[in-house]
Order: sequence, then structure tokens, then C-alpha cells
Amino acid sequence: MFNDRLVLYVARLTSSMEKVGQFSRLENLHVVSFQFFDAFRESPNYRHKVQLRNQEQRVYFERQTVTLIEVNKFLKQKEKFEGDNSRIAQWLRAIDTLNREADFSEFATDPVFKVLQNEVKLCNFSARYMRCELMKDFDEAWLKHRTACEIAKMLLEQGKLSVAEISAVTKLSEKEISEL
Repeated sequence: MFNDRLVLYVARLTSSMEKVGQFSRLENLHVVSFQFFDAFRESPNYRHKVQLRNQEQRVYFERQTVTLIEVNKFLKQKEKFEGDNSRIAQWLRAIDTLNREADFSEFATDPVFKVLQNEVKLCNFSARYMRCELMKDFDEAWLKHRTACEIAKMLLEQGKLSVAEISAVTKLSEKEISEL
């Protein structure tokens, strides 16, 4: 579900760059998503760059990038990433220092941290935002679909109704029911 929402948020950010009835060259859109769960367990990296690519793996639109940051992986393996002096790594260290209420003086005058602090626009999709009115329809549709799938599974297990009948009851396609 997180991936669905992230794609939706990026689409909303992209669409908000244009005024209705006008079209001009799109601005760069680089979204940084801080994840507090392991999205890429097999990967040794904490930072993952996502872009649209074609079948030859050529970047389709290089001015739009989503960078997924696995915060827990970075913090749990601090020693492994000790030599990483990227802006993201430095920002994560600064945030960790603030969260631990440790001495922040090394970051207070750091020019990279000042750039990040002053120039990066951070869209924080907090739990509160995710529950807000903008996401209500998405959440309701997702919940209805999940409930329909659970009902369909139960009806399939009972074996009393055909796939077509289950489709009529749950409003799922016969293909979706067959894939359960």
C-alpha cells in the first residue's frame, strides 16, 4: 500500500506544478521519502533512486526522481556507512543527533546541513496527513477491495458458489477471483 500512496503523492506534486489550461516545461521534481521500515531487505544500500525507465533501461524523464531512504537500515548500520558523506547521510546523522538529544554543535555550523535546512522543501506525509480527507476515497476503495477479496476467498473455500456468482456478490472480476 505504501508504494501506491507514494506514486499517488508524486503524481499530485507533479500535477500541482501546472496551472489549469497551461502547459510549460515541468520543473525538476526530486522527492525524498524517509521510510521507517525495510522496503529493500535484500539490498545492502539504505538509499534507493527510482526513475521511469524504458525496456532498454534508459531513463525516460530524468528530471523526476524519487529517492527512498531506509532510515532504520542507515541508523542500525552506522559503522558501515561511516564514510558516506553525502548530504542525505549527513542529514540523517543530524536528525539522529537531535532525536537522541546529543551534542548538536558539529552540525550547527556545517555548510551542507545549512544548505539542506534552507533549501530543501520537505513534504511530510505524516500519519495525520494520510488519514486526512484527501486520502479518504483512496483508503475506502482499498478497504472495500481488501474486504471483497477476503469474502471471495471464504466463498471459494466453501465451494458452494461459482466464480461468476462470487464475482456478482463481491464486484471483483472473475480474473481477480481466480488469482486468489
